[in-house]
Amino acid sequence: MTTALDLEIGGLALRFALPPGWLPPLRERYAAFLTARPPAWSVTVEEGAVAVTESEAWISHDGPLSRFGVPGVAGWIDLAARTASIRTPSARGAWSAIERTASYILMQALPREQDALWLHASGVVLHGRGHVFFGASGAGKTTVARLAAGHADLLCDENVVLKLAADACELHSTPFWGHSTPPELIRRVNRRAPLAALYQLTHAPDFTVTRLSPADAVTALLGTEKVATEHVDSAQAWLAVAGQLVERVPVYRLGFRPTVELWDFLATIPTL
Repeated sequence: MTTALDLEIGGLALRFALPPGWLPPLRERYAAFLTARPPAWSVTVEEGAVAVTESEAWISHDGPLSRFGVPGVAGWIDLAARTASIRTPSARGAWSAIERTASYILMQALPREQDALWLHASGVVLHGRGHVFFGASGAGKTTVARLAAGHADLLCDENVVLKLAADACELHSTPFWGHSTPPELIRRVNRRAPLAALYQLTHAPDFTVTRLSPADAVTALLGTEKVATEHVDSAQAWLAVAGQLVERVPVYRLGFRPTVELWDFLATIPTL
């Protein structure tokens, strides 16, 4: 009986080899992202104790090899071999271990292998086109996600993929939502859309918008907390993709207040 969970996210196929009995709930959770494509990455998941608290979390790097320990998961990731091995205490927390590990792999591998970025952001589709909202913690990503109900299709409130394509840039959904997102808001859909614009969120008494220069746009994106700075090759690939992206897609600093008038205001902003 197979114990492999095969997922495809942002065009990258990953296989998670699981302990017996762990697969069914994870297949259900990630059903929209299951794939039959041969995996580009292989991750072995083992059951075992992980005695690491938030204050004790650590990561170290030795060439392409990264070793880490965080609450609920510990192990290593080899960027050169495209393999990883992790352990987590039980099946109950397997989803968190998988998402932490996959997020790190995608952050590093997508710029290198897919001309794409892993971004800490909310993504919505409005009138068939993708809009991405990013910013520091508390800037309003979750608020925008809540405001989308009845106005735009919410793809994810925590992690999205931005991908360069031959004739356009694309927004791709991911199955990795915020850990504190209300269950009624979560809808794991595997969808892509042409990318219209990106918005760096700030709270303001009224709606304001300023288009960022390419240099300022890249600097803003560097503040998303999902940037592959641990490895020089990954950082160079990230900067190369980000540079092309901001030349092709407008990036704005958006001051907003938390009302559904946001969607009418967005209609006044020039996009692709």
